[in-house]
Amino acid sequence: MRDKIKKVNELCRKDGTYKNDKGQSTVSLWSKIKYFRQVFGDELGIDTSVMEYEDYYICKCKILAYDPERVLATGHHKQFKKRNATYIQGALPMSESFAISRALSVFGILDSDITSLEEYNMLGIPMTKETKGAANGSTNKGVDQIISDFKKCRNIYEYRQVRKYNDPYIEQALTKHPSTYKAIMNVVENVEDKLNKQEKI
Repeated sequence: MRDKIKKVNELCRKDGTYKNDKGQSTVSLWSKIKYFRQVFGDELGIDTSVMEYEDYYICKCKILAYDPERVLATGHHKQFKKRNATYIQGALPMSESFAISRALSVFGILDSDITSLEEYNMLGIPMTKETKGAANGSTNKGVDQIISDFKKCRNIYEYRQVRKYNDPYIEQALTKHPSTYKAIMNVVENVEDKLNKQEKI
């Protein structure tokens, strides 16, 4: 089981690690869930339950093993509702996703921090994607790589992080290669529109 947990963590890190100004490093909850299912298959399960109160939801998650059935890890998340109807509709799945992420962290699927990228985004805490180029201050990055980064975004939170990280490269394209800038922005705007529509569903 330890080897499989290690494999999941390696796959999550390949999708990207993110660091805050305190040096805490984390990964995306979507990567954690995706690779947990991919590596463990039907060997382990995820069980969630949600309790709804007037102003918030509480979601509990258990990571289960079978034969014999036993709980390997648990996670909880409390998500407040807001007056905005769209936000209230999103509060329930957000609560469940964050509870699953916490349970997976307790199980051992995490980088150096138990808190996921998406939880930091919700709290408004800036996170920077760690890359070799960012580490040495380079402003050179291939157009194909920038476009690929945006096309990989699975939700609006990931998009915002990728946009923040790539803005210096996009600005460089604007001043030095206007036609390249236009090609990048066509992709960026299409991805943003798609993810905003997805968020409203």
